[in-house]
Amino acid sequence: MPFGYGDFKKPTFKKISDVEWLIEKSFKPGMKVPVKVVATKKLVDGMDLQVYDQATNVATLPGIQKFSYVMPDGHISSS
Repeated sequence: MPFGYGDFKKPTFKKISDVEWLIEKSFKPGMKVPVKVVATKKLVDGMDLQVYDQATNVATLPGIQKFSYVMPDGHISSS
């Protein structure tokens, strides 16, 4: 399994609207802000777990403000 993502669990999403979903700060230790996913449920369910792992990692960075965002085209690089 690439990049060691075997232990990453799919987050629990809090529905804000039909196209906004939240991953709470409590999901991963060290997260300073929540993750806001902007996508339909179908897109959210189809995104690779690595997208959410990366977004929650971004949420731990120093100086981040308000949210880490995932847009509807969230994906991982295949190269």
